[in-house]
Amino acid sequence: KLLRLMMIMKKKSRMVKVNLVIEDKNWKSRYPKVNLFLTKSIKKILSSIFSSRAISFEISILLTGTKNMKNLNKKFRKINKDTDVLSFPAEEKNFFNKDLKSKKKVYLGDIALSYQYIEAIIKKQNISFDDYFKKMLVHGVLHLIGHEHDSFKKYKKMNLLEQKIIRTI
Repeated sequence: KLLRLMMIMKKKSRMVKVNLVIEDKNWKSRYPKVNLFLTKSIKKILSSIFSSRAISFEISILLTGTKNMKNLNKKFRKINKDTDVLSFPAEEKNFFNKDLKSKKKVYLGDIALSYQYIEAIIKKQNISFDDYFKKMLVHGVLHLIGHEHDSFKKYKKMNLLEQKIIRTI
């Protein structure tokens, strides 16, 4: 009975694989169990977005610092400065509007986060690192699944969804 119950629980649980690269040692100091934290957070984020539990997701996360983030931002966005989060979707914007039930596994893409940029923001805004970090994770994942904020209407829609998801994690 116990084995059967475990198999049922496993079936109901969403499979999420997080590939993690930590380039800046400050991340390890702040989050000694960062892989577990990210996996739980990403799983909660995806569960609040996708109702189907049959799909497995994979995501890569780079925890870096100012220098590398500035280089990434310059290379991919032509902006020569640090930023909090960058997202590199693996799929086209319209991919997630289609029926995902036919997919067993989806690679979402890559997210990069800058420790120093986040630290500077939290000091200015007097908020917790954890809260802002979670917000940037949600923001990054939403970009991976096609959300944009290049107009006020899209910004408002994305921001409302972001807030809703943050409340669940």
